[in-house]
Amino acid sequence: MTILEDPKFIEGVLNSFGEPFYVIRVEDYSIVLANQAARTRGVEQARTCYLLTHNRDTPCDGKEHPCPLKMVVEERKPYAVEHIHYKSDGTPYYAEVHGYPLFNDKGEVEYMVEYAIDVTERKSQEAQLRLLQRAVEFSGNGIVITNTEGVIEFVNPAFTAITGYSAEEVIGQTPRILKSGEHSPDFYADLWKSVKGGGIWRGEMANRNKDGRIYWEYQTIAPVRDTDGNITHFIAIKENITARKETEQELERLAYTDPLTGLANRRHFFHHAEMFFNITSHPSSQLSALMVDIDHFKKVNDQYGHAVGDEVLHEVAERLNRNIRPSDLIGRYGGEEFSFLLSRTDFETVILIAERLRAAVAEMPIQTQSGDLSLSVSIGVAYLTSDIQSLDELLRAADDALYQAKNSGRNKCVVYKKNKM
Repeated sequence: MTILEDPKFIEGVLNSFGEPFYVIRVEDYSIVLANQAARTRGVEQARTCYLLTHNRDTPCDGKEHPCPLKMVVEERKPYAVEHIHYKSDGTPYYAEVHGYPLFNDKGEVEYMVEYAIDVTERKSQEAQLRLLQRAVEFSGNGIVITNTEGVIEFVNPAFTAITGYSAEEVIGQTPRILKSGEHSPDFYADLWKSVKGGGIWRGEMANRNKDGRIYWEYQTIAPVRDTDGNITHFIAIKENITARKETEQELERLAYTDPLTGLANRRHFFHHAEMFFNITSHPSSQLSALMVDIDHFKKVNDQYGHAVGDEVLHEVAERLNRNIRPSDLIGRYGGEEFSFLLSRTDFETVILIAERLRAAVAEMPIQTQSGDLSLSVSIGVAYLTSDIQSLDELLRAADDALYQAKNSGRNKCVVYKKNKM
């Protein structure tokens, strides 16, 4: 007798399977051979496969679910199906059932070998995975998964909605396709150093969508690890915060900008002027201040109304701003008065700039809804000397010179001279 003919050997092989394994007689559904795993399910008491797997007195009719025995007999070939089995205490579980035909000498299916694998945990994981997939699919946040080299392997529909790029366009690319140019190389280097080191990076980032427009997003980028703790992927969750950033920028603009002229308001001018002065406050730095006032502006408001007055203020501010250098600081000081700081400029050049500003207003009428108005401005000039110790003193000196210019006929530039005003 060979080892394959030894019943104990066969029994040992069958019992090595951790899942129920049994042989069913096709004629009456009786179980004629079973392994230990099947016996623990109560195969001796069940006698038939339908009693063992479904706790019922009659065979399955195929309406509730496919019957493996019937399918094997009809198809005369192996068959596999998933459906619900029941334990002896009535507890349901998911089973993956495999049936194989055994033929007699006449070629008829006389027996069926069946084994059933408990796949409850797998089905639960699959259900969780489907739920996760649905959550990812319908998430309002963009989701990107890359490999450890940053190559994109997955994006969700929200990513497409935010960026304009389809999955097909970005898979195989890197997130650099979205690079806006708004951040330095050090910004990206620090980001990747953090996540490659196993940390989670959170922060705001400006990116560029497919149409070339800049948008803002709040990103969370985290490493994904395998069961051994090795990083296999990175996942980024991207919240579009463009509307919020635009609101913040508009609020900031309103806080620091004069809404009528578009120039820095008094508060913002002083904030930057203080820094300007502290950097260039030594007399050798050739720092100067100008105060500019629109002549007879009250008459404009009184005669034509405040709407025309606003037009005048806006146009004068435009002309003044166009006639200074990028390095110069300008702001609306208050009412119809404008303030300037000029650095690294010798005295002769300061006077030329002041005259250019005066001429920019006086030499061309201002168009308004009430017609063209010929206006002028008076300008006070103060140059930083050892006698001036603070920004307030410098601006006050320019204001004193402005007062002198208005008292001496207007439409002129006057330079501040100590004790001679």
